Amino acid sequence: MAVENTESQKKTTTLGDFEIKKKLGQGGMGVVYLAHQVSLDRDCALKVMAKELAAKPGFVDRFVREARSMAKIHHPNVVSCYAVGEDKGLHYVAMELVDGRSMQDWLNAQKQLQVSDALLVTALVGEALHYAHELNMVHRDVKPDNILVTKKGVVKLSDLGLAKAVDDTDMSLTQSGTGMGTPHYMAPEQARNAKHVDRRCDVYALGCTLYHFLAGKPPFSGETIVDLITNKEKGKFTPVHRVNKEVPERLSLMIDKAMAQDPKNRYQSCADFVKDLEGLGLASSELSFIDSDQRTTIKRKTAPTTAGGAAANMRTMPMQGTAATKPATLMAKPDSQWYVKYEENGKVKAERLTAIQVLSGLKSDKFNERTQASVQPKGPYLPLAQIPVFDEEARKMIVRQQAAQKNAQLKSEYDKLAKQYDRQWIGRFFHNLVNGTLGFVGFLVLIAVLAAIGVGLYFFVPDLYKTIAGALGL
Repeated sequence: MAVENTESQKKTTTLGDFEIKKKLGQGGMGVVYLAHQVSLDRDCALKVMAKELAAKPGFVDRFVREARSMAKIHHPNVVSCYAVGEDKGLHYVAMELVDGRSMQDWLNAQKQLQVSDALLVTALVGEALHYAHELNMVHRDVKPDNILVTKKGVVKLSDLGLAKAVDDTDMSLTQSGTGMGTPHYMAPEQARNAKHVDRRCDVYALGCTLYHFLAGKPPFSGETIVDLITNKEKGKFTPVHRVNKEVPERLSLMIDKAMAQDPKNRYQSCADFVKDLEGLGLASSELSFIDSDQRTTIKRKTAPTTAGGAAANMRTMPMQGTAATKPATLMAKPDSQWYVKYEENGKVKAERLTAIQVLSGLKSDKFNERTQASVQPKGPYLPLAQIPVFDEEARKMIVRQQAAQKNAQLKSEYDKLAKQYDRQWIGRFFHNLVNGTLGFVGFLVLIAVLAAIGVGLYFFVPDLYKTIAGALGL
């Protein structure tokens, strides 16, 4: 039974508990409709499976199984699954209706995103993916078209659990790659064998998606799917900081790591990827391309880490300590007086400062995350990040200082590697001199040259020679 409505149709078609209102779109799985769930009196998106797919052995069972798994996910940045069922020979799944546009639509309009917007969307999607991964679910089709944004700027990841329902082997490898979104973001190992995927495939696809946000185009292209996959297997693409000069090289390297051809060389979880992205301190708290009078400010808190360094719980949540839960004394005016305890030259100091002076100290990195303040000299003292009048600047300061610490650690590691390389170079030089093209004769020539230099120093610069010999005890 056809369920597509047209403008001329007056009678509403129903499927189970759902009244079909109009067609919203069509994809590889089937058709998506705007529907109304009668029993709960709410609108939803109803995805109806194509009949030819339902005829495949085991396909419906997998469809139902994955829909039920999807319904277990309760995350603010994941599209909720309401129901799954069958009526009149048609199989469907009802999902939360998102009143907005996909990130692909926004890319079509914006061409590329600001760094701050791109990082915010990627971090939110990464957290949603990590949450799903902890439930042993892999999305397998992360791409801009599956990332939805409401009219108020709330990010929602869609099709989690249903994305891989279509068998990849059904795609003709000779058809044009134009418009084929999935292959542009699919990990190489997933393209080779779609049955063997894990969370690192989602890490790869998320890296490709972030690249697209910043570059205005996917990292790989091809006239056909064969060309596209071949280029992807080579693993060669232009680093995004060379395509977009606004992208810091550190961010470009993080994307390169997420998109590493070998899964072992990638971030091993979305939590690790998001943690590094947040360490840059460049993500915004709201999306600039959403109308200013409708924007939702997204306050986020970095999750605690486990012993392995990965985030223990990556759920997006509002910052604790709003006006409704904090004592009135902590909601002081900017010109109020504060007693501040902070470290300076290894010693703990206590000062009475105005709120403006405290904010200035935060911006200049005079304080650190251990700095505490109170409106009373005897306390109670709280970290600045827990005091509403200071929390925003305190979080920015902490991110800056953590990023600076990471940079210092990276520089130290690079210096060590450089010294090791220098030592290895000297060793390789002598090895090649003796065993290489010059052979033993070349080695003798080098000894003769060094001896001649020593004799020259003895006869022509005797004082220098005596100084060196004295220093060596000769």
